[in-house]
Amino acid sequence: MMFGDGGDQSRVFGTLADPERRVVLYYLREHESASLETLADLVTGWVEAGPGPDRTVARDDVRAGLHHVHLPALDAAGLVDYDPDGGRVTCEGLSRVGETVLDAALAADTSEAPVDLGRLLAAADDAGADDGG
Repeated sequence: MMFGDGGDQSRVFGTLADPERRVVLYYLREHESASLETLADLVTGWVEAGPGPDRTVARDDVRAGLHHVHLPALDAAGLVDYDPDGGRVTCEGLSRVGETVLDAALAADTSEAPVDLGRLLAAADDAGADDGG
């Protein structure tokens, strides 16, 4: 994915605003591809173990959300390739800007320290210039 204008960046930020989508990308960045079933298990566990009050979620609801909402959104943003018939999701790598944004999101998701959004956006702009954008 190229980040040639602010619209592309806004779309990626909007897509990654959902924590379930970020969890999928954290996993796929390390494993490149996964089945829908594996991702449903992963996201269900993450939601139940994540910050905030103890809560349980129905794995089937998580799976349905991934299949019908989150994976198509990630695919439309160009961040993954999702085969809904085969139930397979692949991420063959992110652009430098995508990596920068995902690194910052991971830091924010795993820390209680505030995120400097201005610094994040400046870093994304600098990396976008390196991506040809």
